Amino acid sequence: MNNELLLTIDRHLTIKYSEILMLKACINYTNILMEDGRSVLSSRTLRTFEQRLFNQSFFRPNRSVIINLNYMVSYQKEVATIRMGNNESIIISRRRIKGFLKKSRTINDEH
Repeated sequence: MNNELLLTIDRHLTIKYSEILMLKACINYTNILMEDGRSVLSSRTLRTFEQRLFNQSFFRPNRSVIINLNYMVSYQKEVATIRMGNNESIIISRRRIKGFLKKSRTINDEH
């Protein structure tokens, strides 16, 4: 039996949480970027996904992105920037730095 957690996207598509690299806001849509380079556009907002992914290894560092912390390569404290597995740099807003440090510690403790 597969214990992989699944995220349903607009009734027609189901994606494993572990395959999601990040989710990006695109007005009232969300672009879901996968680890293999694919992307899926959903008519749901980033906030909807944030509520679903809250207890998983995902974090929202700013208003426009939710990242999968399992694909984080590095964190630069001086400039509050996260580098992801696809070499994209994500800026953490000042108000979310403490939450990021707490969540990333929790994720590291689980692994």
